[in-house]
Amino acid sequence: MLTRASLTATDLARVLEQSTDCVKLLDCNGNLIWMNANGLCAMELDSFTQVAGARWAGLWPDELQAEIESAFISARAGETARFRGACPTAKNDPRWWEVSITQVCDDGGRPIGFLSISRDVTQAENDREALRVMIGEMRHRLRNSYTIVCSLLRRFAGNDPRLGEFVADMEQRIMALARAQSLFDDDTTAADLRELIEVLVNPFCGAAEDCFTLDIPPGLTLDRRTADAVALVIGELCVNSAKYGAVSTSGRIGLHWRGKPGEMRLEWVEHAPPPALPAPAARGQGLRLISRIVKACAGTFDMQWRADGVTATMFVPLPA
Repeated sequence: MLTRASLTATDLARVLEQSTDCVKLLDCNGNLIWMNANGLCAMELDSFTQVAGARWAGLWPDELQAEIESAFISARAGETARFRGACPTAKNDPRWWEVSITQVCDDGGRPIGFLSISRDVTQAENDREALRVMIGEMRHRLRNSYTIVCSLLRRFAGNDPRLGEFVADMEQRIMALARAQSLFDDDTTAADLRELIEVLVNPFCGAAEDCFTLDIPPGLTLDRRTADAVALVIGELCVNSAKYGAVSTSGRIGLHWRGKPGEMRLEWVEHAPPPALPAPAARGQGLRLISRIVKACAGTFDMQWRADGVTATMFVPLPA
């Protein structure tokens, strides 16, 4: 039976050898001195002699060299450095890898090399790309739908002066929704929070143009995942307000930034003249979806119903 007391260097070597990941040992200069059997298989190498003594960074594409050098700097500082990148196998098959680099020290604490572990994440990356393509197609079709709706509005309004002003107003709102959908198409683009919210609330202004007050400083950027969550929350609250609340009754809505470094905390404070909807409305499908998407971002969403409106608070921790 294997116990902690009976562990030997040979046992630990077997663990590394049998790991399903590509495990490599590098010397202090970053040259390959060992690779496990599964690593050779993953890299489609017939023998370790093909790469023995080679500079490990040299096996990666040129565009990743700066990131690899930065990873080594972090590892020498005692950190576990990580990066993700594409690198073909020895037989030129495309692969995506999730890589960690850790400095190895002897009993005296002196650096003697590096441990590099690469995990094949090609399938996950392909799935992500397929999802990005599908989402892009859906956004494209949605924009086309917005355009068609605007064309139909103009067609049925004809030259009727009574409908012309209404159609022009609705067309502006519909196209504002289209802009909100396509504001941050690139997954790597940081989203400016104030710009995002301005685009989201603009379609609901119109006659209630003084309805919204934004207490949000400029220059607050969000990653795409958090920005998508914010867009869903604000969009749903705007729709609910247009149906039952301040937007439809000339009330007031204040959006306030309450965040600190490392977190996103946004507060929606709505005041509507008629009595607010009772709390059971919070169990609607839209609000259930809000709670799920915020929870997926490791955040929280809370709604407090008042006699004259509602206060909603969204909290999401931001990535380092």
